[in-house]
Amino acid sequence: MTEPQRNSSFSLSVPFLQLAWDSTSMGLLKECPRKYQLAIIGTGTDPDVIGGYETRRESVHLIFGLHTHKCREIYDHARAEGKSHHEALVRAVRAGLDLTWNRELGRPWISDDKNKNRLTFIRTLVWYLDQFESDPFKTVILANGKPAVELSFRMESSYKNAVGETYLICGHLDRLATLNNVTYIMDIKTTKNTLSEDFFEKFTPDNQFSTYIMASQVVYALPVQGLVVDAAQVAVTFSRFQRGQVSRTNGQLEEWYRDLGWYLQTAESFARARYWPMNDKSCGNYGGCPYRGICNKAPQDREAWLRSDYRRRTWDPLQVRGDI
Repeated sequence: MTEPQRNSSFSLSVPFLQLAWDSTSMGLLKECPRKYQLAIIGTGTDPDVIGGYETRRESVHLIFGLHTHKCREIYDHARAEGKSHHEALVRAVRAGLDLTWNRELGRPWISDDKNKNRLTFIRTLVWYLDQFESDPFKTVILANGKPAVELSFRMESSYKNAVGETYLICGHLDRLATLNNVTYIMDIKTTKNTLSEDFFEKFTPDNQFSTYIMASQVVYALPVQGLVVDAAQVAVTFSRFQRGQVSRTNGQLEEWYRDLGWYLQTAESFARARYWPMNDKSCGNYGGCPYRGICNKAPQDREAWLRSDYRRRTWDPLQVRGDI
């Protein structure tokens, strides 16, 4: 088993204290400190080897979402190069077919989900890009001539730990686009559920989107108005799309940021105690926590089960992708 190496997002002065936070790591901490520990930090005692555990069986929903984002990115790059919609679509579909081909086994990706599989993925991709061929939201073109897609950001917060180290807010934006000279963050979400107002309302409040909107207003010299979600309902026989806007008032962002400060203080207290307590009221959320099978074991047996049923990974929000 490959052990994680030095994680650049963690403090050198306060062992096991994360300094660079993204919406994923902060969301895990808010949901359950023990889940955050298992996913991000791990159970080791060496602060120079920080890395959590992930299930060996990847989530179908995660795979489907990552492939969708990647193919949209490829499409946007092609259009920025001057390619037609058809040419960009072909490039995106070819990438999608490649992403869903298992080279090791010499066969297509096989999903046990009747709604989300290789066929429905390619269908959803084609129909989605065709529907928004004449999209009024135009992808921002950066000074380097590349489209503003898959943008990494990092910003200093006003919060510091007890030894004076500054906390950073990091992450990645899918796309920046303009409509009537106003800039928006664009995101894609796939779901099996029926699209309605309720689907979009669940993003307010939402840790991920609050992070994106807050950071975009600070990092980019653009009048970012809010966030637009392209929702794709994926079913066995059809794919359906709906676009909705997610906004934050200044008061909502100030409240989110104030709460962030309290969670960062809590994170430091956990790191100094080297103990991340279990929130057992979260075990059944989102279809069940992936670490529930670990937490229901006796404490002295958990490490063996982790090494048997999970694999190590390093989650480092400071890793950059995209063009910024």
